Amino acid sequence: MPSSSYSVIPAVLDLVTTVKPRTILDIGIGFGKYGALFREYLDLWNTSTGYDEKSVILTGVEVCERYRSPLWGCYDEIAVGNVLKLPEITDREYDFIFMGDVLEHLHENEAAELLGKLNFTHLLIVTPLVVSDQGAVYDNEHERHVSQWSRENLPGAQYMVIGNQQLFYYYNERTHQ
Repeated sequence: MPSSSYSVIPAVLDLVTTVKPRTILDIGIGFGKYGALFREYLDLWNTSTGYDEKSVILTGVEVCERYRSPLWGCYDEIAVGNVLKLPEITDREYDFIFMGDVLEHLHENEAAELLGKLNFTHLLIVTPLVVSDQGAVYDNEHERHVSQWSRENLPGAQYMVIGNQQLFYYYNERTHQ
């Protein structure tokens, strides 16, 4: 569905405000909650810029156009479609990539392909600890839960569990130089 648990919001915001990225890719924006939060806490709270000045470039990807909401206006650019078929988005380098409740909707081979394409300094993946059965919510076939993720199939990440949510954080030193 175009929303996610509110339980991880403080952890996500703690990380993103510590990192202070200049470019963010939000994959699976849904309703747009995280774009609005990133804009608020990375730009609005930056008292050295005016209210309308942006210090962060927010790019979002959403497979379902019907999820468009007023919060999408917080993004500088939105691509609608399957992220695996958007090289104009995935070929770029980003300071921070956020994938909130996305991986469980991808088959393992698709997720591996996507993760292999991404160029980032920081990557945060949020996915359920226990994935429930879920079909085509809102008649959207992309909402089906088709995979379960764990530390075994997402190795090398800093890891945290909050409620039924897992957070996998990767720092890519190669792109940080």
